[in-house]
Amino acid sequence: MLQVLYNGDTRELELSGTRRELLALGQLLRGKAGSCDLSENEHPFPYERSLSEIAFREDQEHDTASIVTEDQILRIRGGRQALDLLAENIEGFAAEAGASDHCHVDSPTYDYIAPESDPLVIAFMR
Repeated sequence: MLQVLYNGDTRELELSGTRRELLALGQLLRGKAGSCDLSENEHPFPYERSLSEIAFREDQEHDTASIVTEDQILRIRGGRQALDLLAENIEGFAAEAGASDHCHVDSPTYDYIAPESDPLVIAFMR
């Protein structure tokens, strides 16, 4: 099951799962709205805590994708093109990356990510 770990000091998130789980998340993000439960990690070191859910929705009023932590939920919203680009990055990582690789998804790196977004790292479950 996917997990998302959060560091309150840096606002950094780590999204991790198996190749199959990450590919499924990419496909889920291609819908108009949805959510998925996350595996909770009781010892998220070096992160502060584990989140319990990813919730997303398409929002045509925004051109970029916003990735923001609210309490125990990772909320993703944005225009269709931005959500599709995020899905492509997740799927591309899942299909091609080595087992120890990771991928940073943040606004300085990708122009389809909203500046207010929490920095996201995608990795394989350890």
